[in-house]
Amino acid sequence: MAKSASPGTCMLCRYRSGKAAMVRHVSSCAAAHDASKGTPTRLYHLRVEGAGAPMYWLDLEMKADATLNRLDRFLRDIWLECCGHLSAFNIDQMRFTIPIDDPFDDFREDRSMNYKIGEVLRPDGHKFSYEYDFGSTTYLNLRVMGSREGVIGRSLLRLLARNDPPVWPCEVCHEPATLVCPFCLGEDRAFYCAAHSGEHKCDEEGVWLPVVNSPRMGTCGYTGGV
Repeated sequence: MAKSASPGTCMLCRYRSGKAAMVRHVSSCAAAHDASKGTPTRLYHLRVEGAGAPMYWLDLEMKADATLNRLDRFLRDIWLECCGHLSAFNIDQMRFTIPIDDPFDDFREDRSMNYKIGEVLRPDGHKFSYEYDFGSTTYLNLRVMGSREGVIGRSLLRLLARNDPPVWPCEVCHEPATLVCPFCLGEDRAFYCAAHSGEHKCDEEGVWLPVVNSPRMGTCGYTGGV
């Protein structure tokens, strides 16, 4: 599964550009859209991408005193949540998870997601990763693109930009597909429109998931975020 272009839209001013140019744009646009009142605080600019699926990307800004747990909830809400699976951040050979109340669990050596991002992330260029669902895992790559002093109100984070939904053509009519076969994803003939889904043949006929703007498309029971 690959797409050569990955344009996106700034959520603050609706400017559209490619993925690389958007980093430069939001670096200035974010400051121009700060709240007029409030105490400036340290903000981290994060770029998030689907590992192996870089056409899916997000730019967001977080307060340095926001926790990894807050970032985890955001990623689940916008891209990932389907069945309440476990998740983890991997930062400098350390693993951060949601604690499990079980003395015999496999994650007892992991650290809590209650750490603040300013405690575990360097303010410029720091790369780390994230995984959701330790069975049918969706992997994300993250990077701190920069930091600044700013005012974004009471919210601990805000979405700056995200990729526009990729268009996957129907295998029959080449119009935009709305359905994907989870068993054929990554191979030929996985995408179909509703009118032509009956022409798809595989060993698991009739099992469809919707085409959504997320690197978790076609995985587990995921049907889409926001």
